[in-house]
Amino acid sequence: MATVKVEGLDSAFRGLDRASVTRALGLAVSVTAKQVRNRMATYPPETEANRPKPYPGQWYQRLWGQRRALAGGGVGGSNTSEQLQYSWRRRIVSPLTQHVQTPVSYASLVQGANDQTDVHRQHGWHTDEQIADEVCTDPRVDAEIMAVFDKMLR
Repeated sequence: MATVKVEGLDSAFRGLDRASVTRALGLAVSVTAKQVRNRMATYPPETEANRPKPYPGQWYQRLWGQRRALAGGGVGGSNTSEQLQYSWRRRIVSPLTQHVQTPVSYASLVQGANDQTDVHRQHGWHTDEQIADEVCTDPRVDAEIMAVFDKMLR
């Protein structure tokens, strides 16, 4: 699990009452959590491992599962995908705490900083920690948060 902390805002909030500060911070948390959720749901480009192959080839079809070419033509396989891409959700715990999570059983093997498999790393999957770092350093996210703060300060 990655944690995002906002620091250095005390001077920006001078003159605001406690409720306004809490509301502004809550909006910043919401913006950040939405960005994390959207980026967790963004897949890297497909690789050769995702493309159909002639018999006796096998591949992984996104949003479906393992597939295989059949000797007589056609394709076999089972729909085993838990649809990681569409499963990411934001859960509001409190005004200042939101969790971005998924119920997908294999998510940590694909995107977990501590559990990611080599094959997912080699295919360009970003981990939860990498995405949290990207969001925290993205000037566009900063601008979106500052726009929220500016609106509150007016």
